[in-house]
Amino acid sequence: MILINGVEKPKLSDLNIDVSKDWGAHKIENLGTPDSGDDALSRGLVDIYSIDYGLKWQDLGVIGGGFVWRFAYLGNGIILLQEGSILLKRSTDYGLTWTNILVGLPNSISGIADLSNGIALVGDVAGRIARSMDYGYTWTNLGAVTGNQIFDILHLGNGIVIATSDDRHIYRSTDYGLNWADLGAVFVGPNIALGHAYLSNGIAIVSDDNGHVFRSTDYGLNWDDLGAVATGELNAMAYLGNGIALLGDEAGHVFRSTDFGATWADLGTILGSDWINDIAYLGNGVVIFGCDNGHIYRSADYGVTWADLGAISGGSVLGLAYLDNGIALMGDHVRHVYRSTSAFQLSNSNPNQFDAQLQFGCLGAITPNDTSYLAPSNGATQVNEIRVRVTRPGVLKNLFIKQRVASGGAGWTDIYTVRVNGVNKSITCTLDNATEGSDVTNEELVAAGDQVSIRLVSNNVGDTSADVVASLELV
Repeated sequence: MILINGVEKPKLSDLNIDVSKDWGAHKIENLGTPDSGDDALSRGLVDIYSIDYGLKWQDLGVIGGGFVWRFAYLGNGIILLQEGSILLKRSTDYGLTWTNILVGLPNSISGIADLSNGIALVGDVAGRIARSMDYGYTWTNLGAVTGNQIFDILHLGNGIVIATSDDRHIYRSTDYGLNWADLGAVFVGPNIALGHAYLSNGIAIVSDDNGHVFRSTDYGLNWDDLGAVATGELNAMAYLGNGIALLGDEAGHVFRSTDFGATWADLGTILGSDWINDIAYLGNGVVIFGCDNGHIYRSADYGVTWADLGAISGGSVLGLAYLDNGIALMGDHVRHVYRSTSAFQLSNSNPNQFDAQLQFGCLGAITPNDTSYLAPSNGATQVNEIRVRVTRPGVLKNLFIKQRVASGGAGWTDIYTVRVNGVNKSITCTLDNATEGSDVTNEELVAAGDQVSIRLVSNNVGDTSADVVASLELV
């Protein structure tokens, strides 16, 4: 491990790179482990450390044919997307592109789970289960487990799986979903299961639409009703490690447990949040949740305190997933998928050759009506020019700029200009009260050792632009 901005990050040699993947004809080439955080920054290697962890989001556009309900991450960049139809969406490039997959079930898919080692399960609204053994590429219909809708599927490790149904029963399999046992009506009265989480060591929790939490300590065989934790529906659950778990309810409250779900503390409504639909743990104490208001909320201290990242989506945030290496996905009810990944396009670049992509940014407001410079990776805009040294000769091209907040008025422009060795070049992007733009026309030849920076000029004292991501290719 090495330190970048005071945070431990893995070495290049610690990361698992799929060298058999088609990385867009880029040669697989190990650039070596940086000696320090400064070395990583100067060599343009910073994105290998995935320092974003849910701070900035890129809209990948309309993906689903319906609501984007849930994701299941199968590893190696492969994700399954549940959209409430008989189709699954499948991505093999960390969510950038998607294909339709038929799973062989006659009814809409209503539950999904990763069982590890390329095994995945889906359930439908008629109680059937289908299974894939090849990372979601092909599927086998295993038949009906129940005559009722399957809401959720949860893997408890070692092939042990539970499925919840709208008949208030829990069904359990010990052979990766091939055979199932009906554990009976766990949920009392008209209530049905909504959320679920596995907390390690055989401990699992599920919640219902009446605020109750049910807990098992024997891999889902027996269940205890812990009573009403919330006053309404509990849809969202996540395990953060070390016995820490979170719940989110329909009133925007977050509940936190530090004893593997045995007891819970109500943290109250978080910063004006509303109905919490999903929670995802991103590692290193970072956790996010999404709401009906389209906002993403983020904690960096295991859910104790939270920051509102603002309205990321134009609709309700429904599904969240963590894809490792700091990359997260979000889906909403207007069929969009968003990705948090430091703006690095994993689908067409070799992740072990990060000097092919230079990353700059500004986390926070830009300097209005003045000249400043973007920082390598992240940070506030800089008065002094900070440069990234390129390690090989090549061509700079394809400048992409994205701002979370536009300038605030027509004619209020933010001009981003690429500079080499302190001299302005023809690669430039002007945003006129817009949130994103690019220059994919102009190019600039550079030599090994040349120093690259991005200059930002704002033309209005009232400019409110904020949270900038800039990427520039070296090919």
